[in-house]
Amino acid sequence: MLRLFLAFVDIMLHRRGPDTIPSSPFLLWLLLALSLTVHFAINWWAGGSGRAAAVDVLVLGLDVWFVWALLRTFNKQPRFRQTMTALLGVDIVLSLLFAPVIPWLVAQDPQNPALTLPVLLTVLAFVWAIDINAFVFSRALERPYLLCTAIVIGYALLIRSLQVTLLQPVT
Repeated sequence: MLRLFLAFVDIMLHRRGPDTIPSSPFLLWLLLALSLTVHFAINWWAGGSGRAAAVDVLVLGLDVWFVWALLRTFNKQPRFRQTMTALLGVDIVLSLLFAPVIPWLVAQDPQNPALTLPVLLTVLAFVWAIDINAFVFSRALERPYLLCTAIVIGYALLIRSLQVTLLQPVT
């Protein structure tokens, strides 16, 4: 398990690609379940609602679909398990790494949007996640990093706007 964790860290640092991850259906399902568990725990810790948990499930489903569709577009479907496993593993590590920032973000006054350390760390995590995903896709698709960065930025902004829309207070 430690070797797998270190493989995810190496992917985060651009030392390895998703091709070094085992292509195991069991590992993929395990990481899907673990990813949902981590996101549910972080939502619970932040005082999130059941709606936030439902949005997490929706986003995870859209992520799986997006990875499959992108790989299919470039005729690289056989790399789906490794690519999705790498992305899920990296997402879990990033989520756990930046989870201590959540209480600071929750404690902030939403009426006073100032650039504070928690906000800066959240932006850093968002940019780093885009960088890592673009790196994984560039290795999986065998396409230029810049192209994959543009694809990931577009998808990340789309998903973020969907989350903001679905999590707005109902009046």
